[in-house]
Amino acid sequence: MTPMRSSSANLFRMPALLAGVVLLHVLGGCATEPLSGRMLRAADSGSYGTVRVALEQRLTDDRSDRNFVLDRARLLVLTLADGSPDQAEEVANETFDLLRLQGLNADRTTASVVLHEGVRIWKGEPFEQALSFHYIALQKAMRGEWDNARAAAQSSLFLLRDFGENEKGERLSNVEIARRAAIEERRKASEGDYFDHGYAAVKTDFAPGYLMTALAARALGREDEASDHFREAMTIDPRLEGLVHELRRCNTVFVVDYGRGPRKVAYGPDNAFSRFEPMRRSDGRGLLLRQAGAGNAAWPAVSDVNQMATSHRWNNLEDVRSAKSTIGSALLIGGTSVAMMSDNRDAQWIGLGVALAGAIMKASAVADTRHLEFTPQRIYFVPATITERATAIELEVEGDSTSRMTLAGLNPPRAGGLQLRYVRMPSMGGQTWAVAGTPRYRSASYDEPVEGDDMPYILGGRDVSLPTAAAMDRYHRAGNLTDMTSVELENLYRAEGIALSVEDQRGRGRAHVLEGGDSLVAPLAGTAGFARLFGQVHPPYRPRSQELKDVATRVAAQKMDTNPNPPTR
Repeated sequence: MTPMRSSSANLFRMPALLAGVVLLHVLGGCATEPLSGRMLRAADSGSYGTVRVALEQRLTDDRSDRNFVLDRARLLVLTLADGSPDQAEEVANETFDLLRLQGLNADRTTASVVLHEGVRIWKGEPFEQALSFHYIALQKAMRGEWDNARAAAQSSLFLLRDFGENEKGERLSNVEIARRAAIEERRKASEGDYFDHGYAAVKTDFAPGYLMTALAARALGREDEASDHFREAMTIDPRLEGLVHELRRCNTVFVVDYGRGPRKVAYGPDNAFSRFEPMRRSDGRGLLLRQAGAGNAAWPAVSDVNQMATSHRWNNLEDVRSAKSTIGSALLIGGTSVAMMSDNRDAQWIGLGVALAGAIMKASAVADTRHLEFTPQRIYFVPATITERATAIELEVEGDSTSRMTLAGLNPPRAGGLQLRYVRMPSMGGQTWAVAGTPRYRSASYDEPVEGDDMPYILGGRDVSLPTAAAMDRYHRAGNLTDMTSVELENLYRAEGIALSVEDQRGRGRAHVLEGGDSLVAPLAGTAGFARLFGQVHPPYRPRSQELKDVATRVAAQKMDTNPNPPTR
């Protein structure tokens, strides 16, 4: 039978290429500005200080900004990677408050979005939300605030939505879920939205959340609670039994991120759907810990972010909901299927036309591909017992020598206490500072002798300690700055505009003086930021103020008087 032809049908008789061009033009307007490749490469190389300062400059105080939460989550991760939990305090608290806002549905599954004055603000997929709560817990634990760490870790343990399996026994894909939603809506099979009733609320399998809650409970003396959460982690992954045994008795825990996490891309009909693509392959390699006098140990990963990102349980399916309602069932189960399944050429044209018409009428279906670029591929928990000052430990992922890191300058916690360090391994391995081992500068976080610690860095030495009476006494005993007091040295720092504390920075992060910045706030020993900052020699400081220039000139003249004929090299 000859198909009916009408004037409207002529609209659909266009080359498929032209139809695709029109669709891309209509639906391609939702792109968002990602982080620059330069920033991502700097983070991959471990230059966390540079990136976090750049991220700080991106922040806005406008809570209706669509990236308000995302930019803070990015900054939180990089500030912790740089070993500066105190500088992350404000951004961690802001992130926690925004994630909790409209955070849970009645059944304790996570809400999809944050709405602020009608604006849909990025909140992340459920796995990104769980990881964000996890990083907040790490920030609190690094500061020794175990009660707040416990609250943040518990917030990561929300229930997940499980839409079940397909006929093959496989978990439904996003496209399959969208198709089921569209079919149900077309049949009006039930009341309400499929996305709100078509799932079962199931217990989370986020092992880091259980382990962090257990560690916080242990630090707070809540032994029964700690045991319960350790048991939950082992239920998720029985391989963690040996790890849990050591986490119950160690005094130091390293939480280690390895590898770049998956990236979010658009795909499917008119890029209406999104998915996460791995940037680093998943595997079962453990993390080796080497410590003098304690032997070697290998620990399994406690979380694989690639697996989380590809499970619909860990996705909020906002793009699926949008594709179903915006493009409509014509695209999902109508026009497109007609075009693909029919052998009749005219039916194919008409099918494409139906899809095109539906897209034109209900545009803006392109998936939102914003995501937290600094998620890891996997997470390790590494227990250790530190008994001596200035202890060094070595970490290395099995089979990847470029991942090796030496974390020096660690001191034991107070008697009976527990300390935690977050370590982000550079994705671009083989950094020389990562294996340097011996700190080259004395600081507030490493108060041990180093060569050149008899003078402040701003005056040619290798001491970036605070201008305390003890530091000034050290300079005086070496015959330096004998005409200056600690108060006068502090005034010299302030004349340079150098912040001596986080309070001086008004809660915001600033670059360290060793990197050309204006802060003496030091990263914690046992972090990648500490290794990078103090494990290599930096260029001499360049004075800014006239006061420092005058003192530097006087100090140089005094050295010439003391040693008028210095040896030549």
